[in-house]
Amino acid sequence: MPLNLYRRHRQDCEAGHPVDFRSGDFEERKKAWKRCACHIFASGTIHRTFKRKDTGRSDWAQARAVASVWEVSGWEGETPPSPLPELPVPPKITIGRAVKAFLDSHAESSALGTQRMNRYFMNRLRSFSDSRGYILLDQWGPIDVREFRASWNVAASTTTRNMTMLKSFFEFAVGNEWIARNPAKLIKDARRGKDSHKAERIPFSDDELKRMFEACETKYASPDEKGSWRYRWGGQDMADFISISVYTGLRISDVCTFNVDRLLPNGECHIRTTKNGRKVYTWIPSWLQHRIRERSDKHGPFIFGTHTTTDMSVVTDVWRRKLLRLWSLCGPWPEKPSPHRFRHTFARILLQKANVTVRDVAELLGNTEEIVRKHYAAWVPERQARLTKVLQEAFEDKPMPKLVVIGRR
Repeated sequence: MPLNLYRRHRQDCEAGHPVDFRSGDFEERKKAWKRCACHIFASGTIHRTFKRKDTGRSDWAQARAVASVWEVSGWEGETPPSPLPELPVPPKITIGRAVKAFLDSHAESSALGTQRMNRYFMNRLRSFSDSRGYILLDQWGPIDVREFRASWNVAASTTTRNMTMLKSFFEFAVGNEWIARNPAKLIKDARRGKDSHKAERIPFSDDELKRMFEACETKYASPDEKGSWRYRWGGQDMADFISISVYTGLRISDVCTFNVDRLLPNGECHIRTTKNGRKVYTWIPSWLQHRIRERSDKHGPFIFGTHTTTDMSVVTDVWRRKLLRLWSLCGPWPEKPSPHRFRHTFARILLQKANVTVRDVAELLGNTEEIVRKHYAAWVPERQARLTKVLQEAFEDKPMPKLVVIGRR
């Protein structure tokens, strides 16, 4: 005889049904019925034994399967195991949509330079995906990450930075449950050998600075036959730009946006602010102070002009092109010139002085003493020449032994 199935509602029924209220399958099919997870019971007579027993199921189809076993094997028949709950399947998302969401998240809090690097790197990732025919994000695997890294052909330091961005992107996808695991997580960073890109760590010599100033005076942006100037910014503007870069050690972005408010009446110039809010100043000579104030009277508080764009890369690229034009006029160069070499020159000039310590230079540059020793003091030949001269003068009048000729065997 078939067993009778009914749901017996418990006290903490999530649908709010009364305690011990009983409902059937037909009743629960109504549209307005509030569903719950209360267990379904079976009642009836099997082998002349009447019982009411909990099936341990809340689904009607599963409860009928349990009741069918009891009807055949008796009340003590083995209950079929409960089916395992289905794990949620991550939604399929395209690579383009994931990249857009990643870039939008960085646009809210990251600096403009970081956003620019992320956009460039994500474009490379999409190009690599297109070359493989990948559309969905979960098509990427660890082997794809290794082959993508092998296609970069960059220095070890750049490879490490790119891998950091790649791991951050896939971790962002894992956090949004788009993929189950990060395919770049188990990829080890490339071993960093000797960095061959040493050109940016070489300062300008005094002779090279002199050549640049001479080119600013005689070659850069000279007037044509009609007496009109081809460029808005002439050679004197470039000379002022170089002077401020060398005498302050500021990066090109800070020089492009140099405000006259940085300069104090006593000749000190604000170059940076530490994390604890303390301002760090450098001193510049009186002739350069006079030039800065003259430029302020002519161009306004921003002595190299105001800019309508807020993208710092656009602003700096304008002056990078001007510097490249100047360097082409006073070349050739044994080492490729770059704007950051003015900052190295600032450090070189300071390290040449006997009473200047590495700690002083580190404070002015905003670096640690270890960084200054590693990247600055090592490539200053004048420093070693000064130390050699100090040693020569120190041992010049010291006693020495009488030397005799060493005979041959």
